[in-house]
Amino acid sequence: MQYMADLVLYPVLQVILEKLASPYVQKFHDLYHLRENIEKLQNTLPTARAFLDDAHKRQETDEHVENWLVKLKDVAYQSENLLDEFAAESVLCEHRTGKAKQVSTLFLPFEPSKHLFDLAKMLPKKLKELDEIAKHGFSLNLTATTAERRFDNYDRTKVTGSFVMTSKICGRNDDKKKLLELLFTACDCNAGGVVSIIPIVGIGGLGKTTLAQLVYNDEKVNHFFDIKIWVYVSRDFDVSKLILSIIESATKRKCELLEMDLLQAHFQDSLGGKRFLIVLDDVWNEDQDEWDKLGDLLQSGGSGSRIIVTTRSTKAASIVGTTSPYCLQGLTEDDCWILFKQRAFSKEEEVEHPDLLEIGKQIIRKCGGVPLAAKTLGSLLRFKREKEDWLFVQESELWKLEECNSGILPALRLSYLHLPLHLKRCFAFCSLYPKNYEIQKEKMIQIWIAEGLITCLERNRQLEDVGNEYFNDFLCLSFFQEVKKFDETDLALYKMHDLIHDLARSVGSKDFMILGHDFPRGSMARVHHLSILCHTDPASLPKDLYGAKHLRTLQFLFCSLDIPASFPLNFKYLRVLDLSGCVKKVDESISDLICLRYLDLSNTSIKTLPHTICNLYNLQTLNLSSCGNLMELPFGLANLTGLRHLNIEGCNGLTRLPAGLGNLVHLQTLPLYIVGKGIGESITEISSPNLRGELSIRCLENIKDKEEAKLANLRAKKYVDLLRFQWGSGNEENIVKLETGSTSYEVCQEVDGTSRSLSRDNDNVVEGILECLQPHVNLKKLYIKGYPGFKFPDWDLPNLVLIALINCRGCGNLPALGKLPFLKTLYLQGMDGVTHIGEEFYGGKTLIFPSLEDLTIKDLPCLKEWSCIENGAVFPRLQKLVVDKCPNLITMPTFQSLLYLELRDCHPKILESVENMSSLSNLVIDAFQGLQHLSGKLLENNKSLETLEILSCRSFISLPQEIEHLTDLKSLIISYCEKLTHLPAGIRKLQTLEFLEINGCHSLESFPSEDIAGFNSLKSLSVENCSNLIYLSSRFLHLTVLEQLSIMGCPRLTLARESFQNLSSLRSLSIISCPELYPLPVSLQYVTMLQSLVIHSSPHLTDLPDWLAKLSSLRSLAISNCEHLISLPEGIKYLNALQHLSIQDCPHLERLCKKKGMEWRKIAHIPHIYIGSLKFGR
Repeated sequence: MQYMADLVLYPVLQVILEKLASPYVQKFHDLYHLRENIEKLQNTLPTARAFLDDAHKRQETDEHVENWLVKLKDVAYQSENLLDEFAAESVLCEHRTGKAKQVSTLFLPFEPSKHLFDLAKMLPKKLKELDEIAKHGFSLNLTATTAERRFDNYDRTKVTGSFVMTSKICGRNDDKKKLLELLFTACDCNAGGVVSIIPIVGIGGLGKTTLAQLVYNDEKVNHFFDIKIWVYVSRDFDVSKLILSIIESATKRKCELLEMDLLQAHFQDSLGGKRFLIVLDDVWNEDQDEWDKLGDLLQSGGSGSRIIVTTRSTKAASIVGTTSPYCLQGLTEDDCWILFKQRAFSKEEEVEHPDLLEIGKQIIRKCGGVPLAAKTLGSLLRFKREKEDWLFVQESELWKLEECNSGILPALRLSYLHLPLHLKRCFAFCSLYPKNYEIQKEKMIQIWIAEGLITCLERNRQLEDVGNEYFNDFLCLSFFQEVKKFDETDLALYKMHDLIHDLARSVGSKDFMILGHDFPRGSMARVHHLSILCHTDPASLPKDLYGAKHLRTLQFLFCSLDIPASFPLNFKYLRVLDLSGCVKKVDESISDLICLRYLDLSNTSIKTLPHTICNLYNLQTLNLSSCGNLMELPFGLANLTGLRHLNIEGCNGLTRLPAGLGNLVHLQTLPLYIVGKGIGESITEISSPNLRGELSIRCLENIKDKEEAKLANLRAKKYVDLLRFQWGSGNEENIVKLETGSTSYEVCQEVDGTSRSLSRDNDNVVEGILECLQPHVNLKKLYIKGYPGFKFPDWDLPNLVLIALINCRGCGNLPALGKLPFLKTLYLQGMDGVTHIGEEFYGGKTLIFPSLEDLTIKDLPCLKEWSCIENGAVFPRLQKLVVDKCPNLITMPTFQSLLYLELRDCHPKILESVENMSSLSNLVIDAFQGLQHLSGKLLENNKSLETLEILSCRSFISLPQEIEHLTDLKSLIISYCEKLTHLPAGIRKLQTLEFLEINGCHSLESFPSEDIAGFNSLKSLSVENCSNLIYLSSRFLHLTVLEQLSIMGCPRLTLARESFQNLSSLRSLSIISCPELYPLPVSLQYVTMLQSLVIHSSPHLTDLPDWLAKLSSLRSLAISNCEHLISLPEGIKYLNALQHLSIQDCPHLERLCKKKGMEWRKIAHIPHIYIGSLKFGR
C-alpha cells in the first residue's frame, strides 16, 4: 500500500529546495557553513527525486531500499519543519525590534534572538544529514524514472479500440439514446458545414469509452456515416501522429509520410467531402493552439460529419467542443450490482450463496456508480465463497485492497499523475477529509496557503487567486463536484467522488491520518497531518498521538465536544489548527505556536480572545464566524500584519473593532466593519483595495464628513461583490431570513437608533456622505439599511443583481432602478415617504427591469399608486412578487410572466388588478380585512395554479365554484378564515390535490361526503382548530394514497368506526386534543403501513387497545398529556420495528414505564425511550 508514497515525498523535496532560497535563510548563508550545505543539496535532491519511483517498487522486496525511504522521508519533513521554524522566528524577531535597528555584523534589519542563532546552528547539521541520506540512495542501484515513464506504463495497458461486447454492458441504454439524439440533432443543426464535436466528460473508469463504443457500433450510425474512425489519443497529443492514425484507419493502409504538409494533403484526399464519424478517445490536451492544428483540419469533412471526444477534463471539453459536453453520470446501484454479479459469480451461481448476496449489495455501494469499480470488486471475490472474505471487503477501504490497486485505482491514478507538482500536494492534502465531507472552497484555499502548498511567481497576483485556479483545475478534472450553492454570497460546497477519495487516501499514505471511532495502535510519530472525527470523548484519544511532535495540521471535524484548550499546545509545528465548534476558551499559551498560519475558532461559545493571540505574527487566517458570544477582539490585533482573512461574520456581540486595522495591508476578508468615534476607528481604516467578497459597514452615522467617506476608497474595491451600508448598530435579533426562489438573503425589520426623518439641515451632509461611498462598478449586491437621507445617490452600478433598500423612512422617491440590465432581486421595505411608483423608478427606458425575477414591496404605508408606462415592456421576466403591509395600494400593473404572487395585509381592491393575470402557479392571500369572497374570474384565468393559500381573512365566507377549474392544484391551505361555513361542491373535482390543510375555521361544521371522494391524489390532510367541526365523511376509505393525517384541536369531531378501513398508504397519524376520537377507531388496526402515531391531550383515555400490536410497521409512538392513561397494551413488546417511544405529561404511565416499573418489560426492547425528562434505551 506504500506504492503512492513517492508522490508525497517527491514534492516535499521540491519544497525544501524552494525554502532554501528564501530571504531569511540567505541572510545567514555565511554562517555555520550554511552556503556549502545548501549548494550540496541543490545538486543531490533532484537526483534523489528521480530514484523515488523505482525505490517504491523495490521496497517490498528490498529491506535496504525500504529503510532508505523511511529515513529520507523523516529527515525531509524534519528539515522542512526546521526551515519553517527558522523563518517564523525571524519574523518574530522583526516584530519585536522593528526595522529601526541594524546588526552590523550580520547586516540584519532586526535584532536576532538566541533561539534564532540556535536554529541557525541546527540548520547545517540537519541539511547535512539530509544530503547524506539522499546520497545513500545512489548506492542502491536504483533506476532514475521520469514522470513521463509513469504515464507510459499505464498508457500501454489501456489502449482502446472500437469493439465492444454489448451483451456485457449494463445501464447505458439511456445514455446511448441521448448521445445518439445529440449526434443526429447536431447533424440537423449544422447542415451548413460545420463539423460538430461532442465531448463526453467524466472521471476515469466511469464508462466514457464504453458509451462511445456503443454509439460507434449502432446500426443507425453505420448507415448514416460514410466512414468511421477510432483513434486512441491519451496524454501524448501529437498532431502529426493523430493525423497519421486517422489516415491509416480511413485507407486501411500503412502511411509512411512524416511531413505535416503532406499529411494534411493526404487527409484531404482521404476524407475531404466525406461524411465521417471520428472518435478521439481519452483526450488530455488543454492547449487551444495544439487543438486548433487538428481541429481546423477536421472541419474539411463533408456535411453531417461528427466527432466524439472522450475526456476527463471539462477544460479540454470546452476547448474542443462545439456543443455542450455530455457529462456522464454514474450507474445506479442496481446496474452496478448486475456488473458485480457478472464478475463475482458464474452463471446463476448466486442462488447457491444467499448469505453473500446481502453483503455484496453493501459492497457495491463503494463503487459510487463507477462500472470499473463494480467489475474490479466482483473480480476480487470471484473465487471467494467464505462469508468472512466478503465481510472483509465490505469493511475495508478500496485503497487498502490489493486488487483495486491493479484495477480501478490505476485508472484514476492516471488523472493524478497528469497533475502538475503543485496540484499533487494539494490533492494529497484532501485525504485528510472523510468521505462525503462538504468542502468549502475558500476555506480549502486558505488552508492550502497556510500549508505552503500555493506559490506565486507573479508579483502582483494574490495567492488566493492562484489557489482559486488550483481548485478550478480540480473541478475541470472532476476531482471535486459541486453539491450546494448559496445564492446570496455565491459560496458553494463541494465533495470528492467516493473513488476519488479512495485515490486521495492512497496518495496521502501514512503522512495523513483520520482518527474516527477506531484508533490505530503503535507510533504516530510519522503523522504530519491529522483530522479527528469528534464522535468520542477527547480524553479517550490514543496516547501515541502525543508522539506526533512534527504535526502540521490538526483539524477537529463534526465536533460538538469541548476540547481542552491546552491540547493543541503539544504540537509546536502546527500550521493549521481547526477548532470549529470545539472550544469554550483559548489558552494564553497559544502564542507558542509560532508557525501557526490558520486558526479556525468559528461556531464556538468563546467570549474573549487572549491578548497573546496577537503574537502569532505568521497568522494568515483567523476565522471567528458565528461566534455569537464574542464581545470584543484583542486591541493588538492590528499587529498581525500578515493577516489575510479576518472572518467575523455572525459575531453579533461585537459593538466595536480594534483600532488601527488599516495596518493590515494584506487583509482580504473582513465581512464586518463597525465605524467608531475613536482614533484608528474611522472608516478610513478600510481604505485598502484588497478587500474582497462581502463587506458590511455599520454605524455609518459616525462618519464625520464627505472627505472621510472618500478616504474609505470604496470605489477602488473591485473585488467586493456584496456591500451592506447600515446606519445604527443593527440589532441582529430582528433579522429575518428571506428565501425567494433561487435567492436567499437577510434583512432587518427595524433599525435601532435611527429616526424616521432627518432635519433638512443635515440632509445634504448625510446625502453627501453616501454619495462619496460609491462602490466599484463590479458590485453585484447592495443593501442600504436605515439611511436617514431624503434621496438616493445616482450611482452607475450596471452589474448589480440584487438591491435591498430597508427602513429608509425619509426617502420620498425611489431611485431609477429600471435601467439596471442584470438586476434579478429587488427588496423594498419601510419607506414611509413613498406614495407612488412610476416613471422615475423605471428610468425611462423602453425595456424596464429586463432581468428582474423577484420583487418584494413591504411596509410602504403611504403607497397609493403603482402605475405602468405606455409603450414600454415593464418587468418582462418577473416571476415572484410579494406585496406586504401596503394598506393604501389599490392598483398595480398586470404581470404576464408572474408565477408566484403573495399579497399580505393589503386593500381587497388590489385583487381586481390580479384578475387579468393568467400565468400564476402560486397564490397567497393573507390578512385581508373585509375580504368576503375570492373572484371567480381570478381562478378562471389562472387554471395552472398549483398552490393556493388563504390565510387570516377573518371575514372570508366562501370559495368560488370556479375552483373546480384548477385542474393542476396540488396544495390548498385555508387558515383562520373564521366565517367560512362550507367548501364549494366543485372542490371534489380537484383530482391532482396532494396537500389539504383546514385550520382555524370555526364556522365549518362538516366535510360533505362527495367532497372527500374526489381527492384521488391526496397524500396529506390536516384538520386543525376547527372548534365546531363535528363530522368528517366516512368516505375516507377512498383516500387510498393518503400518507399523512393530522387532526388537532377539534373537540366535537367524531369519526365513523370504519373510517380507517382502507387507508392502506397511511404512514403518519396525529390525533391531538380531540377527546371524541377516543377510544381509537377499531379500523385503525388494518393500517399496517403506519409508521408514526401521535396521541396528545386525551383526558379520558385510560388504556390503549390490544390490537395496537398489529401495527407491525410502527417506528415511532408519542403519547402526551393523557393524565388517566395507566397502561400499555401487552402486544407492544412485539412491535419489533418500534424505534422511538415518548411518554410525556402522563403521570401514572410515566411512573410505571421507568426502569423497574411494572410496564418496563413491555418496552425494554425499544432503542430510544423518552419518559418525562429522562432518556433510556440503547
